[in-house]
Amino acid sequence: MKGLKRASSPLASLALALAAAGSGACLAIGTNTIGEGDGGAPASGSGGGAAADGSSGGSASSGSSGGASSGASGGSSSGGGDAATTGGPDSGGNAGMPDAGGAPVMSVQGPQITITEFAVSMNSSPAPGGICAGPDGRIWFLHQDTGPNALGALATDGSNVALYKTSTTDIGPIAISPGPDGNVWYTKQQGIGKMAPSGADTEYGAPRGAQTGGLTKGPDGNMWYTEPDVDRIGSITTMGQTNDYPLPGTGRTPNDIALGPDGNLWVTEKTGNNIARVTPSGVVTEYPIPTAASNPQAITAGPDGNLWFTEHDAHNIGRITPAGAIREFGIPSGASPYRIAAGPDGNLWFTEPGSFNAIGRCTPMGGISEYPIPTPNTDVEGITAGPDNDMWFAETDAEKVARISNLMGGGNLSSATGNFGTMLSTSGPCTKDTDCIASGMACGGDVCSHTTTPPSCMLSVTGDPGYCNVTSDCWCAAQGATCDATSHHCSTTTP
Repeated sequence: MKGLKRASSPLASLALALAAAGSGACLAIGTNTIGEGDGGAPASGSGGGAAADGSSGGSASSGSSGGASSGASGGSSSGGGDAATTGGPDSGGNAGMPDAGGAPVMSVQGPQITITEFAVSMNSSPAPGGICAGPDGRIWFLHQDTGPNALGALATDGSNVALYKTSTTDIGPIAISPGPDGNVWYTKQQGIGKMAPSGADTEYGAPRGAQTGGLTKGPDGNMWYTEPDVDRIGSITTMGQTNDYPLPGTGRTPNDIALGPDGNLWVTEKTGNNIARVTPSGVVTEYPIPTAASNPQAITAGPDGNLWFTEHDAHNIGRITPAGAIREFGIPSGASPYRIAAGPDGNLWFTEPGSFNAIGRCTPMGGISEYPIPTPNTDVEGITAGPDNDMWFAETDAEKVARISNLMGGGNLSSATGNFGTMLSTSGPCTKDTDCIASGMACGGDVCSHTTTPPSCMLSVTGDPGYCNVTSDCWCAAQGATCDATSHHCSTTTP
């Protein structure tokens, strides 16, 4: 079976093309209502503190009593001056309207990256899912399916693929993380395991026989994990002693967990629609996500001192400050984000499984770029920063692990800004020239011809002048091309 799987995207498959060039007391902690503007008064028993981005989250009283209401309302947080709050452009970006969920959308043209894929099938079908950089300098991944239950590893040059069986059969691993003891740790059904770089494996049962989910290294030298079916957060020492703490109520379904810059653990609550902060002593504070039923999945510490998370069903990337102020950023294509990780380039990188089959990049200001994965229908899952200053991700159905290099540019794969459903192939529909990233000559891309209905991408060599609204829509803007606002044509369409 596969762990922590999400429903497939209902949208149609896309035609994607590469660019030619590029110990624990039971504590009841209330939820904090993040209101419009001033954040509102916190629910009895907890609060959020002043928001770092200019909005107020109410006063916090960590550890105070008070029952939680998982249905606490929470509108969009205001203030802070982010470009994405008003839809203003990020560096090189285009202003966008809010998506269906109300979050601002800011599509930006990302750097040209390189994606290199490595087959890891060997003599089995590993279905790589969760992925992490191991303490030994290798990239480790979960054999997501049963038969055999295993962890895999490979060198950062893609060589020396190894597969190590776990000690329990017919119980598939779920999440994976490097530990403080030089081992790789993983969660599995009703347990937690650790594996030495040699492949020696030790497994421990979870408290109360609970199912386990997300996993991370804690500030106390222990490993911390979620227990989705019993609404609890657990910890385990490197010697295998376990403990867990309850969330304020039922129906939370804690999913993923990450260590925050404040020394606390941060958790996504899938059905509770909250982000929870858990202190190492087990004190819990919950913050409601503004968009209802967003189905938050993964969470990670960002390069900006905040936590970042994915809202699978709301098609958003979310950001929460250590004080509890939440802001959401819509994904231009409308994809359903799954896993997320901070990159060495100072941005957030996330996976877009299903028919989108892409990798997303989000700047700390909320500008989002998206990149098609070369292999179709990969069912992309986990993503992590590697020891080589590259990003790595797992392609479950393709039985591959892939590396993203040239994070700052210089690669051969261009980002695809806008709606994935209305662009990306030579003959596909489009709205502006920079929607067309196929094999053209116009400074890196083809043109969007408005001589057809709907407008379609055309090879630049056809002589069609294309279409633009602003100069940034022109492929040759860096070479001095400008957009004529009357004719909607770029002054230069070929080098």
